[in-house]
Amino acid sequence: MEAVLSVDVGATWLRAALVDPEALRVLKLVRAPTPQSGRREAIPEALREVVREVVAGERVRREAGVATIGPLDARRGVVLRAPNVAGRPEMVDVVGPVVEVGGVEEVFVLNDCNAAAIAEWWARRSRGIEDLLYVTVSTGIGAGCVLSSRPLLGRRGNAIELGHVVVDPSGYMGCGCGGRGHWEAYASGGNMLSFARRLLEDGLIPSSSELAEYLTSGGQDPSEAFRLYRAGDEGAAQLFARLAEVHAAGLASAVNALDPEVLVLGGSVYLSNKDFFAGSVIPRMSSYLILEAPSVEDPAFGEHSPVVGAAVAAVLGIREARARPGG
Repeated sequence: MEAVLSVDVGATWLRAALVDPEALRVLKLVRAPTPQSGRREAIPEALREVVREVVAGERVRREAGVATIGPLDARRGVVLRAPNVAGRPEMVDVVGPVVEVGGVEEVFVLNDCNAAAIAEWWARRSRGIEDLLYVTVSTGIGAGCVLSSRPLLGRRGNAIELGHVVVDPSGYMGCGCGGRGHWEAYASGGNMLSFARRLLEDGLIPSSSELAEYLTSGGQDPSEAFRLYRAGDEGAAQLFARLAEVHAAGLASAVNALDPEVLVLGGSVYLSNKDFFAGSVIPRMSSYLILEAPSVEDPAFGEHSPVVGAAVAAVLGIREARARPGG
């Protein structure tokens, strides 16, 4: 059995994996930090190294899959710009390194959340699930969707960019993409402490709180804010009340637009803080919903959903995801 070479280009980590196409099991995984230099060639160079290491001595199928941050041009196999990577590099080639080092002939490229949605739908198809929404809360916020058993990919592969829906038309927070008022700008792992600092500056978080002390000392770790929230800190409580509303509004808006049967939540922030989402976010969704609430489930593949989904896309030969560099 030949494994499928599958790659996940994330804002924080690069992952190269060999995936069993029948059992949907990750057989081998190599990861490295995503370069933050802003140099366009830095990510392709690092990608070559993780692909070289994972395929060493292995036989792989002629088709490979790539799941990547966006916005992207899936047909050309490039990330157009990367707002969650330092320096926001543009026109990053994510296909060339896979072909050059992986020994493959064809590459299927998807937004990482669209890939994850395919994996999660594929894992549930025996239950008759045809309509599924996947949302990741991690460094950024992203989403992917399968409706009527068909992935929604969009003209260039950027469909369902939910992290950049407007949840606050006042534009209180600017987003890394250049827009304002986006869900990701308030509640992603990469931005929630920036939101907290703005609230503190405007007197909306008490300066006497432990969270305020942590922020003014230059703290950058979102997990510390979660710890203070669980410890009952007043400043953290006020921050997380706002974060819960932002998340609930974003999720409910997606459900209202797409009407999924299943909502899968993933990403490092969610997976490390499921108690907050279960206790404070999911119950608040009802005040924003017009449609019936979907079943909310954890990802079947944990943090590996994007690499598994990219492998599934390669095996299925999803036409819209086939890269044609230079075309």
